[in-house]
Amino acid sequence: MRKRAFVLAGAVIVAAAGAAIGVQLYRNDDPELLTQAPAIATATAPAPAGTSPAAAGATGAPLPGGTIRYVVGAGSSAKYVVRENLANLPASTNAVGQTTSVSGELLMTGNGLAPSPRSTFRVDLRTLQSDESRRDNTLRMSVLRTSQYPNAEFALTSVSGGFPAGYREGDEVSFTISGNLTLRGQAREVTWQVKARRSGDTISAVADTSFTMTDFGITPPDIRGIAKAEDGVQLQVVLVAKRAG
Repeated sequence: MRKRAFVLAGAVIVAAAGAAIGVQLYRNDDPELLTQAPAIATATAPAPAGTSPAAAGATGAPLPGGTIRYVVGAGSSAKYVVRENLANLPASTNAVGQTTSVSGELLMTGNGLAPSPRSTFRVDLRTLQSDESRRDNTLRMSVLRTSQYPNAEFALTSVSGGFPAGYREGDEVSFTISGNLTLRGQAREVTWQVKARRSGDTISAVADTSFTMTDFGITPPDIRGIAKAEDGVQLQVVLVAKRAG
């Protein structure tokens, strides 16, 4: 009887250890999404309140209509968050992946983003990394098919809000933008909640949106016997752009 009790206790310990290892293997910490636009280091004195982007910061010839071009570069990033259900475990957690391979251009007027010509940005999906290489490989090879569709691209179509008259450099403003997000060859309209600031020749912004994989014809990944992803995706893009010129 005692021998049987020891065997049972051993089995429980092994099962618990296996569960703990499974949770640890596929667990992500808090996704650590930003809640504010990145601060901008000020190398020179800020422009007076009310100075438009076209008049502030570095030199650079305006495009037709007074539009100024800002190039997205260093300091930018993209992050996805997807709920993940672990096989044979009563737990779900956040699967989080990110990349700093973000590029594009923001076209600005005195009041903010210009509705035309279109601002765009793209994310190199081949460089997305999470805390689990098997998840990353599945994402690249069978989910996003990055050998055929290496980038996710967004093109702006409309803006609601922007930098108000009398804007003080470095202050944060909130607004929404809408446009077409192209993922794995499928374009769908999405709306982003944006927080942004500008100072000198730099603009920074954090933009959040959500959608479902099935909206883009993507089947949520299911690594049999290990983990299955839910359909919803939260996407955050951080943009840091400097005035071209």
